[in-house]
Amino acid sequence: MIAYQRKSPAAGGRIALAVLLGLLLGLTPAPDRLTPAASAAAGDVGYAGPSTSGDGSAATGEKPESKLWWHDGRWWAVLFHSASQTHRIFWLDRPAQTWADTGTVVDNRAKTRADVLWDGAHLYVASHVRASSSTAAASGNPARLYRYSYEPATQAYTRDAGFPVQINNYSTETLTIDKDSTGVLWATWTQGAKVYVNSTLGADTTWGTPFVLPVTGATGLDADDISVVVSFGGGRTGVMWSNQPTSAVFFAVHADGAAPSSWDVGRRAIQGPKSADDHINIKTLLADPSGQVIAVVKTSHDEGGSQSAPQIMLLSRDPATGDWSAHPVGRVKDCHTRPIVMIDSENRMVYVFATAPDSGCPFSGADGTIFMKSSPLDDISFPAGRGTPVMRDALSPHLNNVTSTKQTVDSTTGLVVLASNDSTQRYWHADIPLVAP
Repeated sequence: MIAYQRKSPAAGGRIALAVLLGLLLGLTPAPDRLTPAASAAAGDVGYAGPSTSGDGSAATGEKPESKLWWHDGRWWAVLFHSASQTHRIFWLDRPAQTWADTGTVVDNRAKTRADVLWDGAHLYVASHVRASSSTAAASGNPARLYRYSYEPATQAYTRDAGFPVQINNYSTETLTIDKDSTGVLWATWTQGAKVYVNSTLGADTTWGTPFVLPVTGATGLDADDISVVVSFGGGRTGVMWSNQPTSAVFFAVHADGAAPSSWDVGRRAIQGPKSADDHINIKTLLADPSGQVIAVVKTSHDEGGSQSAPQIMLLSRDPATGDWSAHPVGRVKDCHTRPIVMIDSENRMVYVFATAPDSGCPFSGADGTIFMKSSPLDDISFPAGRGTPVMRDALSPHLNNVTSTKQTVDSTTGLVVLASNDSTQRYWHADIPLVAP
């Protein structure tokens, strides 16, 4: 078992306390308030982790995908193991703030990207060969579904017989999965300027034939548009996707148990000039039977728009009407990119994490520091500015692609987020405590 660390736990405790106090007081702490007294590099925030060498760029990408999960009192992750050039299951030793390698291999292909789902009984990992917006999806590169069972006595995961199985046969920029209320697994991705979906047929090992989502707005996409799937309360599954040619983000809904091809007409979650970009992350309040869904998206207002125009938007779906409301998280001048959203179900708080340089904006999409902003879930309003820095590599300010879990979090789990540094080829993480109400 190999563990990795850069920062001392004592320093990390001071960072976590500073973040917590800022949240409790409703403040956005200045960067120097979060600088640890003892660290490998003055000005670091968060913890450096294992090497990503050999896994290509954006080891923690892509935007809608989740690499972490919480189970049995631990945070777990699918990380790249450089020595073997494989992806493996790791767990976070929180007292030491180090990632420990379990030795359990997921995908033996370097430069694949995973989306992880823990459903309470099994661990599902959908792993795909990564294509970028400049590299078209190519056949002969299967996306695989892995399933694992957990043994509490040994705190170990074992791959189930019959896995992996094939979801599709294409490399794609993103691919996400979720499980509906009837036990059907769903997957979505974009390919050939269209939104594709697929689902299981009676067993996790049996997948149907991928098909284009049969709704308005699911074709004629830009080459780098993406999609994401989410199962939510009321026995429904949704797919959200960007459509940059129409300046809209769409959301279509499927009733669990209906025919796989039965979807609604595709409602727009947001629309208007420069309202769409290929940055989407979505979560649902799992304990809410009415089906509250929250998403965070990036707009294209940075392309010649005002510095005060909204760049990052939080979208909230009204469970009663299905309508969406939009709330600014950051402005063009804040230079945020690649946001994700997390929900604290106990305190009914919503958190947005995004990348931005510490100052200035050399270009939209610049790497730098991972910032956090928060808002009450029932009265959504985010403070101005870039937010609280939760991960910063002082010697190499090139962190990007923050990721976490599909699950909601609370005071028992705390909140762990992961990012990567392409320059140093290393993972980083932040561990943020959440207090009971």
